[in-house]
Amino acid sequence: MKRDTLIALWVVVIGICALACGARGALSVEEQVKMLAARYGQVEDQLPRSIRYTSKDESSGVTTVRQAWFNGADDLIKLAVESSDGVKRELTEYFALDFENDYDGMFMLMRKETPAPDGGVQVEESRKYFGEGKEGGNGLLIRELRKSAHFKPGESNDTVRTPNVVVDLGKKSHQPTEDELREMLNAPTNMAEALRKGASESDPFADIKGDSDKYRVIHGSASPDGRFAIALGFAREPVDWDADYEKETESYYAEGDEGIRNYVVDLAQRKILGETGAAWPGTRRRYNHPECVLTWSPDSSFFVQLLANKWASDDCVAGKIVSGPRFVGSANLLKVLSPKTYAFVKKRFDREEGGSLSFYVQKVTNDGAVELRAAEYTSSGERKGETNFAVSVRLRLRETPKGLSLEGVNMRRLPNER
Repeated sequence: MKRDTLIALWVVVIGICALACGARGALSVEEQVKMLAARYGQVEDQLPRSIRYTSKDESSGVTTVRQAWFNGADDLIKLAVESSDGVKRELTEYFALDFENDYDGMFMLMRKETPAPDGGVQVEESRKYFGEGKEGGNGLLIRELRKSAHFKPGESNDTVRTPNVVVDLGKKSHQPTEDELREMLNAPTNMAEALRKGASESDPFADIKGDSDKYRVIHGSASPDGRFAIALGFAREPVDWDADYEKETESYYAEGDEGIRNYVVDLAQRKILGETGAAWPGTRRRYNHPECVLTWSPDSSFFVQLLANKWASDDCVAGKIVSGPRFVGSANLLKVLSPKTYAFVKKRFDREEGGSLSFYVQKVTNDGAVELRAAEYTSSGERKGETNFAVSVRLRLRETPKGLSLEGVNMRRLPNER
């Protein structure tokens, strides 16, 4: 499905995105803004080791430079447009948690510099945050901050000390129309696609082959520092990727294929470090209801790979990477926590079926602590969609001589929600 169609049908998307939001837990506006601010810092740190495409145009005395950065997983991580006529300067930058699903969270910075009568510079800035609204709905403008500052001749025009003014988004005049919203969300990927029709200006991965014939990276799975990702592979070798790739969507989908593997890969060396133990069958993050959600620790050492679905999670595994880099191993959270959760709520656990829990990973820390929510829903009948039970789970991942283990599992019953 094309992006214009996807965003135009935002009412349908809300239902699908509710699953994605659930996969990371319902987030407040403050939490979403913090996530986007953290993403901004992560992206800025990895730009020097990213693939960059650049174009430069001149028209009516105005020079416009467009730049797009992609990480080693081939994901767009930043787009910037800068225009200048030698006197005035305008800059627009875009960042997202995942540009393929930018309605989940996108940040847009706009800065204008104009000459002041005293020879100084007048600076106007706007920071727009897009995400899930307080009353539901994704891809909405959830916060806007503005700065206005005058700098005297010779002064640094850095606005770091200039206070933000919070825009009252309750006023209809401050909210973008549906067409304006669609244009803002579409702009970075449309421009990036156009830039990629030309040659890259820099590509640190161009001469590195490694194990790249054996895998294809799952989009949206890269670690915060851009060094690692989760990839699709197969037990059979060699794999004819060109024959099986979907050319229109540039994705690979192998549901029902035998020997599916998910690998942890070192993007810098394009090297397979090990298997996660899960079997996500495609290179896209989402295929309607099924979704592959990666939650990393801030330092990119721990991760949880969740295979979410409409009524129950298909799998949930955790892993750890140490210096070298070396993959310590993985642990299956779904298999370990399912019987423990049913025992905690005093419900029967069907060992043949494995239960029907939906996991929502909320946090993974640098010391291996994991916070998640486990819930069971009614999938049919009069109570369809209702929560049977929900449990808050905290645990710690620890490296042992035999691999990765789960320790200190604590559970707390949560009130049922529809």
